[in-house]
Amino acid sequence: MTQQWYYADRQRQQRGPVSADELRAALQRGDIDMSTLVWHERLPAWVPLAQVAAELGLQGAPPPLPRAAAQTRRAPPRPMGGKKIALIVIGALLVCSLPVIGILAAIAIPAYQDYTVRSKVAQAYIVAVSERTSVAEFYLSENRCPRNGDEGFNPSESYANTYLASLEFAEAGDGCEIRANLRNLGARIEGARLVLHMDGRQQWTESGENLSPRYLPSSMRRNMR
Repeated sequence: MTQQWYYADRQRQQRGPVSADELRAALQRGDIDMSTLVWHERLPAWVPLAQVAAELGLQGAPPPLPRAAAQTRRAPPRPMGGKKIALIVIGALLVCSLPVIGILAAIAIPAYQDYTVRSKVAQAYIVAVSERTSVAEFYLSENRCPRNGDEGFNPSESYANTYLASLEFAEAGDGCEIRANLRNLGARIEGARLVLHMDGRQQWTESGENLSPRYLPSSMRRNMR
């Protein structure tokens, strides 16, 4: 029997069932990408497409790198006229290079720090978003929002990983929420969490609390309320 797949489109809505060929075609058209969440009945939870790329035959060997062009042989430098000239040249190079190095460091270090925090948040986000289908199904069958301890929903701390302290399921306002409480993001980021909210029409919006938007995964920033 042909394996049936499901995937979350760019509006975070469930699509499927589709065949593996249809899933590969959607990737080629640009309708989905390697970060798109997918699922089939043999998977325990929704996972990014990149995680099952081998199963779909999407991985391939990269083309060989082009050979480096032969370096042009440089003529040996002429000897300096004296020690004084050498010292002047070295001093000039140091004076010119230090500001450039400082500018590059000022740009690169904060960008790398943002990327590091964002990758940590993404690991917690994947756990939270994989539970959206379970929440929606429970709401339809029970006519209420699930809570930790309900059938199919474990205690909040059981979902923990390195950067996820706990995962809470609760009723909020006009719908249900999944609250991912974060940890180990850095000394300056305390009490942060991700909130995934489903309204009565089963439409999802997402937001971060005590967390700058620049630290959120790109897919989550598109769905912020």
